[in-house]
Amino acid sequence: MAPQISGKIDKKLFGLYLSDHLAGATAGQGRIERMARDFTDTPFHAELAALATQIREEREYLRGLVGDLGLPRRTPRRVAAWVAERAGRLKLNGRVVSRSPMTLVLESEVMRSAVMGKLGLWQTLQDLSGDLGLDGARFDGLATTAREQIATLDRVHEYARRRSFHTNQGS
Repeated sequence: MAPQISGKIDKKLFGLYLSDHLAGATAGQGRIERMARDFTDTPFHAELAALATQIREEREYLRGLVGDLGLPRRTPRRVAAWVAERAGRLKLNGRVVSRSPMTLVLESEVMRSAVMGKLGLWQTLQDLSGDLGLDGARFDGLATTAREQIATLDRVHEYARRRSFHTNQGS
């Protein structure tokens, strides 16, 4: 049976909610893929690459869900998120060419916040799954994955913050 939004849900408001999350997923996908590419010199490269794959797949699932529910895809929101993610890369850190030691700290903080937001999405969809004709267990699993992603990003953040602000970067 195809998913369908019941009359109990405000379709316009729900569509905006999912569109905002899809825009955030677009920005998050770009950011985590760049982190996986840029931080190959850390012990977390493999984990960042795995996160990038998971986040890309989750974004595609969400994109498909929006279509399956017959909701419009709001391209301007996704484009704005893409532009914002690119602009967020510009940091006035006093370094012209080289990566700042604080970059991984900031990037991991941004991604933790993004994944926390995504966790809220999966929890909301689990709560509404009955009114959407969807399997709530799927969203429980996605929420568990989000918690694991947060734990990974917490470890990345701990690693980065312990190394980023000392004059001797190896400390």
